[in-house]
Amino acid sequence: MSINLIEEIDKKSESPYPIWALSAFNLATVPASFRKAPGLPNPLISLGFSFIFAGAGYVVNTGDTDNGAGIATAWSLSWAFLHAKKAILSRKPLPIALLGAVTANAYVYGKKTLKVNGYL
Repeated sequence: MSINLIEEIDKKSESPYPIWALSAFNLATVPASFRKAPGLPNPLISLGFSFIFAGAGYVVNTGDTDNGAGIATAWSLSWAFLHAKKAILSRKPLPIALLGAVTANAYVYGKKTLKVNGYL
């Protein structure tokens, strides 16, 4: 990776848009969850995670990027631990794309969280 790409990823952790995009994507999967599409969480769980991701974006948007990144990281990792296996085993594009979005957000905000806490 080039230095410019790494710097660009670091800048994304200062913005609420990546986690808001994940919130919207997660919310968009709710109709498919009601149809019991394989690999997707229960509709109520999808709604809950959507609201939590939106809340993390709100915290970042208020200027508290350190805590917002921590919330986004924690809940992205929680989603991944709970639903990654089911998404991968389904071999369906929608759950795998959602897992990719969750993983990307966990990376973007997780890197900032690790830097803030002195691990990087």
